[in-house]
Amino acid sequence: MLWGCTGFTGGLVAEYFATAVTAKYPQVTWALAGRNKTKLQAVLQKLKTLNPQCNPGVIQASVDDQVSVDNMVRQGRVLLSTAGPFVEFGTPVVDACVRLGCDYVDTTGETPWVKSLIDSYHQQAEKNGVYVVPMCGFDSIPSDLGTFFLGQSSCSQFGPEQGQLDSVRGYYVSNGGPSGGTLRSGMNMNTTLKQQFDNPFLLGGQKSSGVRKEDKDITTHTFNKNMGLWTAPFGMAGINTRVVRRSTALTSTSSDEKQQVYRDTFSYNEEAVAPNEKFAKKMANPPPPEVVKRLIESGRLPKPGQGPSAEFRAKSFFGGIFVGTNRKGVSLIASVKGGDPGYTETSKMVAESALCLVLQRKALLRHGGVLTPSYAFGGVLVQRLQTAGIDFKVEKVGEYTPKDVMKIMKTFKPVRAKL
Repeated sequence: MLWGCTGFTGGLVAEYFATAVTAKYPQVTWALAGRNKTKLQAVLQKLKTLNPQCNPGVIQASVDDQVSVDNMVRQGRVLLSTAGPFVEFGTPVVDACVRLGCDYVDTTGETPWVKSLIDSYHQQAEKNGVYVVPMCGFDSIPSDLGTFFLGQSSCSQFGPEQGQLDSVRGYYVSNGGPSGGTLRSGMNMNTTLKQQFDNPFLLGGQKSSGVRKEDKDITTHTFNKNMGLWTAPFGMAGINTRVVRRSTALTSTSSDEKQQVYRDTFSYNEEAVAPNEKFAKKMANPPPPEVVKRLIESGRLPKPGQGPSAEFRAKSFFGGIFVGTNRKGVSLIASVKGGDPGYTETSKMVAESALCLVLQRKALLRHGGVLTPSYAFGGVLVQRLQTAGIDFKVEKVGEYTPKDVMKIMKTFKPVRAKL
């Protein structure tokens, strides 16, 4: 069930199902779900023009009517949600999924809301065997799965103990544009929920020593001599770092050796790569929420339901470089890269996450709970995303130079991603 398919991101997810999923997995039945029947029918007609063979169902429900949400959830095995802001609209849907035994994935980046899900639903979801996996888009699959991928690669080469990661630092390059829904959610996080949002261990994983220097959010620009790059605060870091840290907390309790890829002292942080010092300084001083609000109201930034055009997305790309050190003291570099990050590739990421549960649930190692993408899906999702065109690669094992980094950077280029 594609809940929120009448929105901007949800519409792209529906297109992915109508084309890629329908072509490859004709046995998968799916439905468009939302509160406005007229808009649902409009989405259906658009999908029919893309692929006359697709035949999704249509389910009408509203978060203001829990009975209708329950009736929706009873009709499927997996619910995929893109309906935000999730702090406003998400909880009744998750509540129904946990009670009624329906797995759940979404595209939220709202860490305070995810914290509320952990507090309210983790134990019950685990008991009921229900997967609740938020943050299955650009927030935070590249960081969470990229770090896990690096850890598994290290343990495979150096053994389960010596290969465990001691630290990882992520470096991002991206040029995608925002949607109105994303901006609205971000404004909520930076105003009413800012105190929670700023907690580096909001979702768990804090060490007994407390918040260390390497755990604190990066707020300044700098020149990284080892990488040969100017770096600056990354806008998604306040989300991604929390998810990776929750993954480390979850894996520390796992009995599966393949999941034990992090040392007890593990640290993770991430930055954005800037082309020069001037741009790095600008990135370190983003506009405050009140300015963003004025830009939205004036039409200079997208309103909810709006987002970057297909032409703009076709020219957009992202690349993440993950530099780690393992227990043996060896440096390793992995990369994750693809096309337009926030929408085209996010649609793939969340769709393939849902398909893990639809098609490969028995291959997963977990039994339920409010989980992170890497802990829930692990290598199963890495393989699915590789097949879908999002590349995971070990780039370097051992000492590296700025030339090595630049060689990787040159592979980050616009990819005409196909829905």
